Amino acid sequence: MEELKELFLNLGYTEEEYKEIVNTYPLTKVKPETLQVRVKEKYELLISLGYTKEEIIKVTKKLPTIYALSIKRINQKIEDLKALGYTQEEAIKMTIKSSNIFGLSIENIKQKVEDLKALGYTQKEVIRITINHPAIYSYSIENIKQKIEDLKALGYTQKEVIRITINHPAIYSYSIENIKQKIEDIKALGYTQEEAIKMTIKLPTVFGLSIENIKTKVDFYNSIGWSFLPILDTKYLMQSTKLSFARYKFYKVRGITIDRENYRKLFMRQKEFERQYGITKVELLKMYPYPEEKEQVSRNEEVGYVEKIEKERAKTEKLKEKTEIAGEPKDVGELRIETKEEQEDVEGKDEITEYLKSLLKKLGKEARNGE
Repeated sequence: MEELKELFLNLGYTEEEYKEIVNTYPLTKVKPETLQVRVKEKYELLISLGYTKEEIIKVTKKLPTIYALSIKRINQKIEDLKALGYTQEEAIKMTIKSSNIFGLSIENIKQKVEDLKALGYTQKEVIRITINHPAIYSYSIENIKQKIEDLKALGYTQKEVIRITINHPAIYSYSIENIKQKIEDIKALGYTQEEAIKMTIKLPTVFGLSIENIKTKVDFYNSIGWSFLPILDTKYLMQSTKLSFARYKFYKVRGITIDRENYRKLFMRQKEFERQYGITKVELLKMYPYPEEKEQVSRNEEVGYVEKIEKERAKTEKLKEKTEIAGEPKDVGELRIETKEEQEDVEGKDEITEYLKSLLKKLGKEARNGE
């Protein structure tokens, strides 16, 4: 058993991963010495097929029973997938994303391909969506059909459903309740049902974005007079608000007007932007930080200064206590200062106190406004 454990550790597994794998049925029925031989064989086979060390660990953690499969069966599954139109690399990519494919019969997979084609997908489109979301092979055709009907009930046509699921097949994994809620959230930003539908057709991955993310971007584009963008060219919502803001400011400072006619300049490829203007993304974001970031930096600086003031006040109070004990006047302003450092402490006392009061009042007001 120790040799088997050592083998797993040498292959890159953690001790916890080793325990989980060997305690999975039917591996629990295999003798340690036999399992050791099988693990070596399957590991070497997967490497020869094109898997990396990290990918083998990922796949076998999801489906430990791979180590119980025969070499012939593993090879045959890859060959069967290639016969359907996948390349070797695509077949490997699919099994990494969804290792359960190793457990599906080729007859089951072929039938799912035919079922999807009957819904309106071409063979090429089936290949495409299953490469990106191979879990579709594990969904029942009844559930897939129901999802299509649910989407049509929201206002999509059959062709539009096919289109958005080709571009974002993970939609089949979303509950219809979550899809409905996302559309309602988008409408709450000021869009109609038709506009929300149009936006999701142009950029289906919107369903995977948080409404906070979408709202931040919509608010920014509205603030610069670009309310047209989310509907006209929804795909650009994928660019971060930080980068859009920084580029907008960059152009504005240089007297370059960006409007509806040339708005795509804001979204040019990073390499092209660097080549044309000689500034990297990191440099640009540092030069023009998004307002929320600047506000946070400012707030941190203020908090830091408040802490500094508190320390100064503590030193002053301590000095006052010492003087009172010695029988000196209680008024700090009347203290006899013995050192330059103490003189500076006391001279700044009134200014510090007044600033502290105004600053704390400001912070308190901002906190109330944020509630």
